Amino acid sequence: MDEEDEKEVDMIDRKVQQQLRAKYNPDGSLLRKGQLRMLDILKTVDKICRAHNIPYWLSSGTLLGAVRHGGFIPWDDDLDIEVLREDYHRLLPILRRELPEQFMLHDRVSDKDYPHLYAKVRDKHSCIEEDYEIKLKFKGCFIDIFPVERSPYPIFRIANRLYVNLCHKVFYRKARWLFNFNHTLLTRLVFPVFRSMVSVFFPRCEYRHALGLIFRDERNEDDLFPLIEIPFEDGIFFAPRNSNNYLTKKYGNYTQLPDKVVVHGNIKWVE
Repeated sequence: MDEEDEKEVDMIDRKVQQQLRAKYNPDGSLLRKGQLRMLDILKTVDKICRAHNIPYWLSSGTLLGAVRHGGFIPWDDDLDIEVLREDYHRLLPILRRELPEQFMLHDRVSDKDYPHLYAKVRDKHSCIEEDYEIKLKFKGCFIDIFPVERSPYPIFRIANRLYVNLCHKVFYRKARWLFNFNHTLLTRLVFPVFRSMVSVFFPRCEYRHALGLIFRDERNEDDLFPLIEIPFEDGIFFAPRNSNNYLTKKYGNYTQLPDKVVVHGNIKWVE
């Protein structure tokens, strides 16, 4: 790896890391059991993606944990990866066919009331108590798979507000027929029109999460590609070429530990 492509980031002090592990996710704790189950899911998804030449990369707090901690942020209770939108639509049917019995793909195919525009791969033998208002049909430990596409911020913002107002708020009110109608209208008519506009007028714009999602952070193509491989826990997984730029844009001085840690404590284990 060229020094120009990736600024080396020193791991936090080993003693500090051990203290954080002991405080937040010691071996045998519910959080650590959940993290290791999510790691099992990631390894399975990684194997399937490699077999089918589908690029993905660690993202957000998962990438931060890989770079700063060599694995999970000690208090983190989720795991995120990103995939280009065109690869995302190739990946989902493959996962549906090839995931082993203990895991499942959670999306609108497996759960008609699933309200999100991204998928989860879930473990079937655990339970998560989620804090937000949407109560999902399946509750096992999961990793999130976020589709990423080119979109300038104004179009992303309009799509986001449309989906929040016409779908999420309607879903909260349990008006499922209206949610389904609005979801179909946006995903099959409105968003395709937006994508056509982007391809014509903004063909080289930055990447963001797919239209309708809530995370607006831009991803620069030169920071993402070509992907590299980095350690995470006891495995090797794909990451953006310039993780330093990616993380700095999202978190600022990401090498600095936060003054205050919020622990959700929402993992409830059932075998």
